[in-house]
Amino acid sequence: MAHNEPQPKSLGRGVGRVLTGLAAGAAFGAAATALMKFRHRGAPHPEARTAPVPDTRPWEAAVGLLRTGVCLVDDHNRVLYTNRAARDLGLVDDHEIVSLTLRALLAQARRSGRYRDAEIEVPKQVMGEPSAVSVRITPLPDGVSVAEFQDISELHRVERVRRDFVANISHELKTPVGAMQILSEALKDAAEDPDAAARFADRIRSESKRMNHLVSDLLELSRLQGAEKLPDPEPVEVDRIVMEAFDQTRIAAEEKGIELRLIGVEDMEVLGNEAQLVTAVKNLVGNAISYSPENTAVEVETSVTSPTGHLAGVKMVCISVRDQGIGIPAEELDRIFERFYRVDAARSRQTGGTGLGLAIVKHVAVNHGGRVEVSSMPDAGSVFTLMLPARSLPSDATAPDSAEIGTSQQAAR
Repeated sequence: MAHNEPQPKSLGRGVGRVLTGLAAGAAFGAAATALMKFRHRGAPHPEARTAPVPDTRPWEAAVGLLRTGVCLVDDHNRVLYTNRAARDLGLVDDHEIVSLTLRALLAQARRSGRYRDAEIEVPKQVMGEPSAVSVRITPLPDGVSVAEFQDISELHRVERVRRDFVANISHELKTPVGAMQILSEALKDAAEDPDAAARFADRIRSESKRMNHLVSDLLELSRLQGAEKLPDPEPVEVDRIVMEAFDQTRIAAEEKGIELRLIGVEDMEVLGNEAQLVTAVKNLVGNAISYSPENTAVEVETSVTSPTGHLAGVKMVCISVRDQGIGIPAEELDRIFERFYRVDAARSRQTGGTGLGLAIVKHVAVNHGGRVEVSSMPDAGSVFTLMLPARSLPSDATAPDSAEIGTSQQAAR
């Protein structure tokens, strides 16, 4: 079978059953071991005892490695066995059930003799939202019960993001569609007024252009987030990326009398997809133009640095876009790379922004093994820096100390 052909669904289900069976076997093996210990807890011991023989059965070690929490308790809620995943969730410790809600679920399962499924919230030991935990209680003979725990907080977070995304995109599409509907009716009524008809036609064209940009950005963001296989990386010249971004934003810059400048290290290369990298730099330059006053300049500087953190030891190419615009308040810096987030929603609509440009930049950076940073102050302009692993550098390129860019706000790690 070719490597690029999809695997049959039956094979996937079969693998899933095997993995489930292994996990269940490990869990019930541990249950059996603990149950035997429980049954013989009160049995008399011979006076002469030999040295204990290590238990070479792999059940306890296997259950201890599971990411699913497993706990065995007796009818007094005393813990007979628990693995690390269960303890880390904060519902049990090494001796007893800590959660009152879990104790109530255990009592219900014992009375009914049937398993119980529930979802409970577990408060964080430190500040933060409580964790959502899926619980299944299965009663066994002799008053012993098996409790399984699964942290589903991430599933809830993804679901919230999905709901927010659907709500946001519905609103974003509704605005231009509604505007075009009203304008088309006005255009019909202005059939005998050529000047009014021309104005309405221009507005319709503007709104349709905005909707087209929105749909294009949504498709691009979907591709970057894994809806499609990423293209194979190729060597890309950094100067070529910047000049192509300039070409795509030059008309907007000329309309406001903004000069586009390129300075810094030349003849550098990165490994990646040229179209995606051009889109990222174009979005940064386009934002700089939109939020800069007329007759100013937008400057792009290329440099090389050796960052700290998880990218330490890797030479990184920096593409910094500096504007002389309105700046960004410090409290907004953590959110500007979110989808549809706008610091100034009214201004963004005036400039035709979709609220997705910086989210696209972030995902391009992450997909290329880099990150994007921003430093800004209100009324003092902003500097967005796209950092990408260098493929090749000119012999005279020198890397500045990472402290020089340490004041930046890291947006993608």
